[in-house]
Amino acid sequence: MTLAKKIIIGISTFIILIIVFVFWLFFEILNDNEDDKIYYGIEIPENMKFDKPIEYLSFKQIDSLHNLKVEQEKILVIGSGYSGYDFYMWHKPDDKGKLFIKAFELTQNIQLSEWKLSTRTENEITKLENNYKIYTGSTVIDEGTFENFYPVRFELWFKSNQSGKEKKMTEKNYVIDGWDR
Repeated sequence: MTLAKKIIIGISTFIILIIVFVFWLFFEILNDNEDDKIYYGIEIPENMKFDKPIEYLSFKQIDSLHNLKVEQEKILVIGSGYSGYDFYMWHKPDDKGKLFIKAFELTQNIQLSEWKLSTRTENEITKLENNYKIYTGSTVIDEGTFENFYPVRFELWFKSNQSGKEKKMTEKNYVIDGWDR
């Protein structure tokens, strides 16, 4: 086989691989969009209160969160689908265990980004306190897409090391957008 034939076969094979890759990528994008379509056009219930997360806080604002006087469990969500979400959680540690966030799309009660949220917002409670303490976590919400807002219920959960039981501490409703993959 001559060198010219080998080059032509090599180039042809390379072009075929590129075409196959482009088709594969196209169908992957279509499939991702199909999964997220259930989060498009969800009507936000008018009879409920929803906050929209502030996109970001300055360093001074973040520092001021540590000085807030809080009298009960509280969740504050900052961010967007594009940059991800930061979670600020206030809890009075009276038992050792794990504190973390769960989220549910509100109209269909679908749990969102279950593994990411519980893992990336998890805080280990090893010291008991008499006051409310701030805990943090950050992650993206996979479901949905940029600028397509839908209602979500964020819940603060605690799992006791002693009993192994999970207990919901508080919840707060937001309208959020998801992260384009």
